[in-house]
Amino acid sequence: MTSHPLLLDDELEAGSLPVRPEEDHAGDGYDWASELPPGWRPVYSWGTEGWELGEPPYQVIAHFDDTLGAPHGLARYVEGDVFVTAYRSREARDAATDELALGVWLWAGNGPAEGLPAEGAPAARIPDRFRGPYRPEATTATC
Repeated sequence: MTSHPLLLDDELEAGSLPVRPEEDHAGDGYDWASELPPGWRPVYSWGTEGWELGEPPYQVIAHFDDTLGAPHGLARYVEGDVFVTAYRSREARDAATDELALGVWLWAGNGPAEGLPAEGAPAARIPDRFRGPYRPEATTATC
């Protein structure tokens, strides 16, 4: 298992992001995702096999990546409410997403069928195959 850092000083205030998604109680998570501000993108799959991330359309996850040195963002839409956090690095943001994915998979039962650690496991203790963005071109052997 490789290290997957998530240090307390890697988390920043959401206000440090140049733009943030807003709450949307008029539609569902797909509507919210289709109107994300520039730089944000919905993330529907996670881990080496592309397990569902969140529970669309009720819960949708989005990431912010900016090449101009802005923090990396994580937004979680939950039935209209939106929770946004910023991170100093993509690695820290992805580690936070790993922990979020584990919690949702255990709660909703929509992730890997076996091999998941216990609820509340820190990112560093989540097996590699359940971590990181889904990359269809990668195989379990290369991750």
